[in-house]
Amino acid sequence: MSGTSVLACALDRHEQARLIDAVRGAANIAVINSFGALHEALHASTCAIDVVVLSALGSHGESALRTIRAIVSQRPRTAIVVYCHPGWQHDTDLHGLAAAGAHQFIFGSANDTPTDVRAVILSAQSQCAAECVLQLLASYIPGPLHPLVEAAVCHPRQITDVSALAASMGVHRKTLVNMCARASFLRPAELLAWVRLTLVANLLETTGCTIETISVELSYPSPNSLRNALKRYTGRRGTDIRLNGGSSLVIQALQRRLEEVRANSLHTK
Repeated sequence: MSGTSVLACALDRHEQARLIDAVRGAANIAVINSFGALHEALHASTCAIDVVVLSALGSHGESALRTIRAIVSQRPRTAIVVYCHPGWQHDTDLHGLAAAGAHQFIFGSANDTPTDVRAVILSAQSQCAAECVLQLLASYIPGPLHPLVEAAVCHPRQITDVSALAASMGVHRKTLVNMCARASFLRPAELLAWVRLTLVANLLETTGCTIETISVELSYPSPNSLRNALKRYTGRRGTDIRLNGGSSLVIQALQRRLEEVRANSLHTK
């Protein structure tokens, strides 16, 4: 969470204190008192907001639904965490908030210890990153292969190789090879590598996490194996990717690779 920008909105004093205690020394936090003020900030501010933690209900009892939709529309790379009063985990309104774009929930007195809050925020950032990566890759990867991409970005800790990817989809790994061949695309192992590196780049760009932290979060064998993969596929170091374009640099490298594959394919025909 180091360097993460967190915006707290419409939280009561207890919730604010819990959140500030949880991110102390690990994130920069700002406080806004109402949904209306947040809407104004979304329009006026050009500053990055990595995470918004907002109350499920505003100061006048209004739902966070419209505000969540506004964040999703105007700041799609911002992770959204909703802070709920005890007992809300059984409320059907949660489904509407999740459908609107909320990534994770904190329930007062249930999972709002500092450790829990940090874990929820990190989980929200990972989920938001997965959504962004799916959108980024959609136009570069053939439609029939999109289920592979979705599985890989939604379960990056578990899906680290083709066997795990095939198992998650309930098919044999040979089926994935055939799917990629029919789409005239990269082999499954290389496709998976590009998907994971795009997720890595997004996390470098939006969370402030180090290579060491990301390598653990995404189950790479070691930080050096992740560094080597970035260098091999993109020609870039993690710091370079963080400072000079993030996931767009990986997408550019993927484009070059796809152009190379097409050229070789034409040459051999």
